[in-house]
Amino acid sequence: MVKVMIAGITNYEDALSATNLGTDFIGFTLIKESPKKVSDKMLKEVNEKLPPFVLAVATVENLDQKQVTKIIKKADLKAICLNGNETPEFCKALSVALGIKIFKSFEFTKESDILSMQPYVGSIDYFIINLTDKDDVGNTIVNIELLKKINQLNVPFFISGNFSAEKISEITDQVNPFGMIADESVERLQRRKDFNKMADFIKNVHSL
Repeated sequence: MVKVMIAGITNYEDALSATNLGTDFIGFTLIKESPKKVSDKMLKEVNEKLPPFVLAVATVENLDQKQVTKIIKKADLKAICLNGNETPEFCKALSVALGIKIFKSFEFTKESDILSMQPYVGSIDYFIINLTDKDDVGNTIVNIELLKKINQLNVPFFISGNFSAEKISEITDQVNPFGMIADESVERLQRRKDFNKMADFIKNVHSL
């Protein structure tokens, strides 16, 4: 079954709703410039209430190992997503030192982006593929043939973007990602999720 991550969670109520709806992963951001940044304290409080079968993933950017270690230990996290210029060696060192799952996020628009991902094979557990190109009405542009080539890396990956139910089906059928991520597409407001949109997304992905 294709996994689901609801990202950009900023409060316990949305985390609880996503959990009750069946999400597999909950994504939080600790990036200072993000409008969805949460505090270390809030992250810890929410993570403590999550059931063991839902994995909290905190996204950070260009922090050193000491800073990441502090976040991991304070919130008792089992996973981190690195969204900056972190090297494969840095990713591997974190994995070995902390015994956590390492996600590495990449923007993906062209075939040469795969070359940027290749050095991380063996140093991370999952790729997150952010598709950033959008059409005139805000839907994410998807190049199925290009996405298929990520499978050659033999690393489980999540795809993030704003997709219709039909496009989700096409992606999961032809690209075979490990998981799909929803953030803005399941929002009611910038820092609040929409219960029905989350329900539809989770149902659409899990039914495939």
